Amino acid sequence: MKNFIIITFCLFSFSFTHSQCVPDPIYADSTFGVWPTPQTNFPAGDIGVFYDEVVYFKVPRDAGNIDSAAAGTYIDSIVLSSVSNLPPGLTYQCDIPSCTWNYDSIGCATISGTPTTNGSYQISLDATVWTQIFLIPFPVAYSFDGYTINIGLTSDNSLGSSFSNLTLQDAIPNPSNNTTNIGYRSLNSENISFQITNLLGEIMIQDNFISNVGINTIGVNTSIFSNGVYLYSISNGHVRSTKRLIVHH
Repeated sequence: MKNFIIITFCLFSFSFTHSQCVPDPIYADSTFGVWPTPQTNFPAGDIGVFYDEVVYFKVPRDAGNIDSAAAGTYIDSIVLSSVSNLPPGLTYQCDIPSCTWNYDSIGCATISGTPTTNGSYQISLDATVWTQIFLIPFPVAYSFDGYTINIGLTSDNSLGSSFSNLTLQDAIPNPSNNTTNIGYRSLNSENISFQITNLLGEIMIQDNFISNVGINTIGVNTSIFSNGVYLYSISNGHVRSTKRLIVHH
């Protein structure tokens, strides 16, 4: 009986750690944001391979940071009401059971599970923004859309799928001061799109080139970047892989 209890506890702990996220303090200094951005997008996945991706939030005080037409309207909180059109087999869970974050707070939600059906799924993060109008709480529906999760045999789910034909590696060094090298592995010689964006989705570097079969390296001059967190990604038109780069001078 004791062994059964231990095994049950371990299984519960394993499930819990793979479903509940922890807000990342690197976003605390941001005014507002949802990461990844639609420009960065979610990594792809494969049928039968466990998928695990975290969405991070920073709730603004002024609604104008979300929609300029609402500038001057104060936000009390934001509720993540649903994540629409998730691939079959995936669900989401917030770091707070109510999926509610007060203004100026950071939060997160984990999208996880094992995909069961191929396809391209247009994802929408549907929220209720609670504002104050003449000191009266007022709910406003708002969706963060433009996201896609691709499920298929050629996908790169960044979890080591054997079907991946394009694999992005960690930048070295990271954090970076003046320069960093970004490596990736390609199974084919093909057209590659490389991009670095800031956390607002603004493109800092964008380039296209033809990859070599095997390990490729991209040298990046980070001395032109301000201190902060950036997202770098590569894509061959079918597979996109994204990682995070910290610049600290």
